[in-house]
Amino acid sequence: MSLIFEDSTRMLRRCFFDVHNEVGIGYPEEAYHRAFLVCCRRRDLPVLSKQAGRLEHRGRLVHTFQFDVMAENIILLELKALPGGFARDHFVQIISYLKFWKRKLGLLVNFGQEKVKVERVPFMEKALELKENYEQIRPLVTRTMRPQLRSLRAGILDVGRQHGLGYGGGVCAKLLGAEWQHRGFPVREDLSGTLRFEGEPLGRFPVDALLIGENVLCCVTALKDNIGPYELGKAQGYLRVLDLPIGLVVNFGKHALQICGVRPPKS
Repeated sequence: MSLIFEDSTRMLRRCFFDVHNEVGIGYPEEAYHRAFLVCCRRRDLPVLSKQAGRLEHRGRLVHTFQFDVMAENIILLELKALPGGFARDHFVQIISYLKFWKRKLGLLVNFGQEKVKVERVPFMEKALELKENYEQIRPLVTRTMRPQLRSLRAGILDVGRQHGLGYGGGVCAKLLGAEWQHRGFPVREDLSGTLRFEGEPLGRFPVDALLIGENVLCCVTALKDNIGPYELGKAQGYLRVLDLPIGLVVNFGKHALQICGVRPPKS
């Protein structure tokens, strides 16, 4: 079976190799970006450079995306100069761009090593599947908390239905924050807590989560297969540091939207 956009990808690869061979290694990304644009222009390859797009939710600007290059209006390119190679965040970045611009193929290109490295990143929208687990928090939910938790859950589902899967965790957290604010909940993201070891304070450190109202913590992740021990452990640690009763871990995952209730660790 042939790869999608195989002919176009082949021509782009030639440009990557030509740029890498002539420019060499050790320069910032912008140098390779400019060289690549010159290469495409001289070879009559139509490209757009550094176009921006606005992601909005409930009438609010949530995030601004900007791609490096769009080739032939079908392939998104992210050009890097990374001596250490690609990291997970680079794949999350280009997948988010593919989702936003509704394209099927992206190319991650690294000019920062001895040989140019090209990774194909395909993308296809998936039907939204929901998986939920509230066993940990069920005994802790008071009658007064139930309406709040029902509304928070409804907000998560609304974001999932409107935007689907494919954005990174940071963008998904912004979408949820905008949705919950629309529903009347105060949302804080500038959280920090005092860490202690054997009772001795170690200082205040940032907490990578959202506080909804004054009593529910939410940790948001994305593009992972499942909510695993790391995500659950992180949420439990934050609950302990902030002295909060209940948390949610939300994963806008590779295959499903997952919600898991979390309680603080037992003393």
